[in-house]
Amino acid sequence: MKTLTSLLLIICFTPLIFGQKTTKIKGLTSGFVGKKIEFYTIKDYFSLKDSLIGEAIIQNDSSFQVEFPLEHTEKIIVKCHKNTGFIYADPGTTLTISLPDKDPYNAYRPQGNKVEIAFLNLPKTDINFKILEFDKWVTDFLGVYYNRKTTSTILFSEKLDTFKLNVEAYYKKDTSFFFKTYVRFSIASLEDINFVGSKTRIEKYLFYLKDFPVTYENERYSSYLNLFYKNIFALVSTEINTKIYKSILSSSPTLLMQSLGLDATLKNPKIRELIAIRGLSEVYNGKDFPKTNIITILDSISRFGLYKQNRYLSKSIIERLTELAPGMKAPNFEIIHVEKNDTITLQSFVGNYVYIQFIDPTLQDSKKHLELLVPMYEKYGKTFRFVTIIDVQNELTKEQKTYFSSIPWEKYYLPFDHAMFKKYMVKSFPNYVLIDDTGVLHSYPAASPIPDGEYETVEKVFYTIKRKIEVEKMNKEKSGFDDIYDDTK
Repeated sequence: MKTLTSLLLIICFTPLIFGQKTTKIKGLTSGFVGKKIEFYTIKDYFSLKDSLIGEAIIQNDSSFQVEFPLEHTEKIIVKCHKNTGFIYADPGTTLTISLPDKDPYNAYRPQGNKVEIAFLNLPKTDINFKILEFDKWVTDFLGVYYNRKTTSTILFSEKLDTFKLNVEAYYKKDTSFFFKTYVRFSIASLEDINFVGSKTRIEKYLFYLKDFPVTYENERYSSYLNLFYKNIFALVSTEINTKIYKSILSSSPTLLMQSLGLDATLKNPKIRELIAIRGLSEVYNGKDFPKTNIITILDSISRFGLYKQNRYLSKSIIERLTELAPGMKAPNFEIIHVEKNDTITLQSFVGNYVYIQFIDPTLQDSKKHLELLVPMYEKYGKTFRFVTIIDVQNELTKEQKTYFSSIPWEKYYLPFDHAMFKKYMVKSFPNYVLIDDTGVLHSYPAASPIPDGEYETVEKVFYTIKRKIEVEKMNKEKSGFDDIYDDTK
């Protein structure tokens, strides 16, 4: 393989630092008049924690406009009702986009769709134009040269070297650190294709990662890093794996860092600390390590980690691992009860087990789930409070109103952008949550009235809890009766 000393891919880039500038996005949608359109950035692509940076209401002419400050180039997630798309944005630029209500190349899904956003009058210097152009270049290259004949010979390796040289020459004068990072790790991903002459793992580390700045906000960098170090605790040697095992059982971040540092691809301390965090998150739900030990180490890194970004990341990972986990406090919420002129919150349900159902009235399965819940409500309604949250993206038909009014338990009609859907991470319907009588999550997602793969429904959970409550009550009454004859009183 040629030595590509001048290649773009081995330049040690220095990020360009921008002051915050106002970025404007305007455009048109179809089918969403009166709905809210939201714009998010991803804080980092390891915890995947997002941050709302702007929102607007779709006007009667289907237009919208929003402004928000940007410090550097970022990928922007665009959400409108249940549809999601993405664009890229440079600080201080103005973009005009078109957001469709569905993808013409994929079947429409009432629960939400990933859609491709179109641009109007996009200049060649814009980050979106450059990425679209480069991605097409990569696709064309693979279409011609990635096949069984070329990957089984040295030909693909030679063609990839030529491709990289052409890329370096074409983008030589580009000054965008974000874009060059995007290009660098798109090319790095091509190196992961199994072909004759491909780099070894240590060669990839030295070539792409060792001296390159850790770039939390660039998806291509993060995706490559995540894949490169996937299941790292199992990937290392048996000797290092044993040391990692002991360090976690000792709840020692210091020993964990020392153990990982023995691996040749983890000599960079910033990457090592980041991968320690990621590795802990990977094994959190496994059976090899106590969850409390993992959280203890992550908490220590979040407070005393060597790097500010990793401290923030560790805190975000803890939140991600523990949110909506059984045994954790259920997220609070506020629902306006119009008829009673009252506000319903989590506190309103304390003292009762609560089975919450989120449904979309437009889906056929919704009625089936409700019909199966009715006999369960009749049987367990005195032990559990049943609550149905109905997503109302459009006004309900007369038939739907009549049907839902006949449900014998509590129901609330909420728009999909209501905070409760996000707090309970409702991304598909139907969705179920079971909260105990102290406001703590019993199970999420909770079992549904539809039989699962083992032919079990939520009724088994209802029966177990009801029986437990009855036994506790009986023991309490028995204890009170026995106290009458207690000679010590």
